[in-house]
Amino acid sequence: MTAQEDIVKLLPNHLHNIAMDYNIPNDMLQNNTDLVVLVLESKSINDPKEKQSWFDLYSLMNQEQIDKLRDILTREKEKLAEIEARYQAKQEEIKKKYEQTYASGAYQQQQDKIRDSEKSSREQEEVEADALLNQI
Repeated sequence: MTAQEDIVKLLPNHLHNIAMDYNIPNDMLQNNTDLVVLVLESKSINDPKEKQSWFDLYSLMNQEQIDKLRDILTREKEKLAEIEARYQAKQEEIKKKYEQTYASGAYQQQQDKIRDSEKSSREQEEVEADALLNQI
C-alpha cells in the first residue's frame, strides 16, 4: 500500500489534505497512526519543516522516545482542550452577564413606558375631571 492510500485509509478525513504535504513513513502510518495525528494537529509544532523533521526522525527513534513524544503531544492536546473549555465557560459567563444586564435594561425601559402611560392617563383623567367640575 502506498503512503497516500494509508493516509486516506488510516487518518481522519480532516487530516487527509494536510498529511499529503508530508513524507510520512509507512511504518509510522500503520503502527503509530495516533502519533501521526498528534504531530499533524500539534499547535506547538506549527512549522511544516519541524513537522517533517519529526516524521523523518521517527525511523531513528526507539520505542521509549516514541512513547515520550506521544506523551508530550497528548498532554499538550489535553491542556489545550482544558484551556479551550475554560475559555468557553468564561465566554458563557460573560454572555449571561450581558444578557442579564440587557434584560434588566429592557425591563427598566418597559417599566418606564408603563409609568409614562399611567402618568398620561392620570393627567387626562384630571383634565376630564376639571372639565366636569367647570360644567357644574
